[in-house]
Amino acid sequence: MPAMQQRSNRKQRAALLSAGATASLAAVGLPAVRNFVSPAVHSGALSRVVEQQQVQTPTPVADASFSTSSSSLVAGAACMAVAAAAARGNSRRERSSITSRATAVTTAVDTECVNAIRFLAVDAVNKSNSGHPGAPMGQAPIGYVLFAEEMNFNPADPEWINRDRFVLSSGHGCMLQYSVLHLTGYSSVSMDDIKQFRQWGSKTPGHPENFETAGIEVTTGPLGMGISNAVGLAAAEAHLSAVYNKPGMNLIDHYTYCIMGDGCMQEGISHESCSYAGHLGLGKLIAFYDDNGITIDGHTDLSFTEDVGKRYEAYGW
Repeated sequence: MPAMQQRSNRKQRAALLSAGATASLAAVGLPAVRNFVSPAVHSGALSRVVEQQQVQTPTPVADASFSTSSSSLVAGAACMAVAAAAARGNSRRERSSITSRATAVTTAVDTECVNAIRFLAVDAVNKSNSGHPGAPMGQAPIGYVLFAEEMNFNPADPEWINRDRFVLSSGHGCMLQYSVLHLTGYSSVSMDDIKQFRQWGSKTPGHPENFETAGIEVTTGPLGMGISNAVGLAAAEAHLSAVYNKPGMNLIDHYTYCIMGDGCMQEGISHESCSYAGHLGLGKLIAFYDDNGITIDGHTDLSFTEDVGKRYEAYGW
């Protein structure tokens, strides 16, 4: 992860998502996402500093099936365990019971939220008899964590200049974006709009279009286009903050998040833009690589076997 100044603990979790947090995402159904990367911030000579924030969670003894779904909830469960351990007279069984109950409640709530995103997508695709349900189902935990915990935005003012940006480079999975926009209160995506998914003249076309739907930052669809736009958004943030921010007055201070898939990684435009992002050290650009290993023709190793992680390390991410 890049070394950078953090504006809050919430943003620190976003920039330094650890192996523990990644595992917690997997606990609610995200085994395919294995990479969370951002360009290193350059200070003077080119340099890369990699930091990790490890989050440890106690293993419940009473019921080992319970698990948490976000780093904040892991921390909450850990606090419960510490408090129980400090209480005099408590047995190991009692401490484990308290930890397990706390973890069970938080996991159930998060799982319900994630499933709400998933099944809005499933129902919309089913009704239209067209679309891609797999991507939004797999990426739903990412969307939930970003929109519920990490991102700054205002549904009542989608053009607020200092909002965090979200770009879905794998635009064919746009029901993920429509679902989270609807559930977070954007009037631009009503339930009726979702029912009109992929219909002529609707506000929910088969690929997200920023001139049709408020809350969509950039039009995506052609693979690699989204991550390239995300690089541009992050570069704009870096430029504007350098020009207009003053000591004690950070007018421009936001992050750009992007979900990209195997198809985006294969396109030449993503190579060029991500190389440039590494050159500029755009540490507020954060990309999720949804490496699900499948294409229309079959497994990705039919035509794509490079080590993506090493490529991005070479870029300076």
